[in-house]
Amino acid sequence: MKRTLLLPALLALGFGICVVAQTEADYSGWMKDVAATKGKVGKAVAAKQNEEVATGATHLAGIFKQVGAFFTGRSMSDAASMAQSAESASSDLAAAAKAGDDAKIASSMQALNVSCGTCHAAHRGGTAGSYTIK
Repeated sequence: MKRTLLLPALLALGFGICVVAQTEADYSGWMKDVAATKGKVGKAVAAKQNEEVATGATHLAGIFKQVGAFFTGRSMSDAASMAQSAESASSDLAAAAKAGDDAKIASSMQALNVSCGTCHAAHRGGTAGSYTIK
């Protein structure tokens, strides 16, 4: 009986710690990582280095999953949805790169750029070097 209750309690505690651990500093770090990784991916796309594209896109998908959880925790459903779109576009980009599908790579990059731009227009305030979440 105690074992049956212990595991769910530990899982709930772990989930709670993950949600609390997502701060604006974490978010800022993710966005900086997205910018750097997206830049590398763009260069790899231009150079037709599909392995690097796939690796970078997979990394981006993981970041956007965290960003989506961050916004969900803040009850910002539209931003969470935009992060989910960016995650999907990143996953599609990774799959297209692995398949060597240039047309799908291009459309996935475009979808990723649209997702990022839409979220920034809706939720990024401030100026370069001191962006805020609005």
